[in-house]
Amino acid sequence: MKVAITFIGTGKYLNFLPKYYENIQKYFLPNTEKTILVFTDGALDDTPDDMSVYYQEHLPWPFITLKRFEILNKARKEIEEHDLLVFIDADALVVNEIKEEEFFVDKPLFGVHHPCHFLQMPPHNQPPGAFETNVKSRAYMDLEKVQPKVYYQGCLWGGKVPEVCAMMDTIMERTNLDLEEEIVAVWHDETHINKFFNENQDDVYTFGPGFAYPECFSSYCTFEPRIVHLAKNNSQYHNG
Repeated sequence: MKVAITFIGTGKYLNFLPKYYENIQKYFLPNTEKTILVFTDGALDDTPDDMSVYYQEHLPWPFITLKRFEILNKARKEIEEHDLLVFIDADALVVNEIKEEEFFVDKPLFGVHHPCHFLQMPPHNQPPGAFETNVKSRAYMDLEKVQPKVYYQGCLWGGKVPEVCAMMDTIMERTNLDLEEEIVAVWHDETHINKFFNENQDDVYTFGPGFAYPECFSSYCTFEPRIVHLAKNNSQYHNG
């Protein structure tokens, strides 16, 4: 297996890269050939052989996240040289070993159970939760017809390259069609991911909330951290 891991870090988010890279090398799929695809507007010198850099201008919020799939498609040719694509947020840090036998799953796509949904924290504790309610959006879900058991967080997702590339193309098209009508989904790319995963739920493996452990809500968590979504200020992990 050859694995491509994507990092989008424009502006100050590029500061997360050194520790992000170090911990992936130390903890994530230790026996697998990995390439880190970095999308940034910052300067990187003397990058390692297993890192590729793509220029990406910083986009104002929410477009830097809403346009995520369009950004990643800049590396489409290199992505297609791999077997698996893994997206991990720039401010998410692998903190415990994740071995191949645990991560290489039998379904073509994967996502992570949003820890706040798992813990039934607001707004997830009552309908419609965080799902899209605007019927004009391509991310809309009719919750009278479907009752999703999982809400996925956009900080970790991926899958086998043919299937995940098809997913990116679909969501990119839906996002751009929404934008043509001046519609922005309530939680941006994450909302579109949830719509797509629910449409294709038989093809999606769900990792537990420990793979998106929220450092800022650590006192509420009943699960162990595997990948930590860092608190922006005063993180105990970032420089540790």
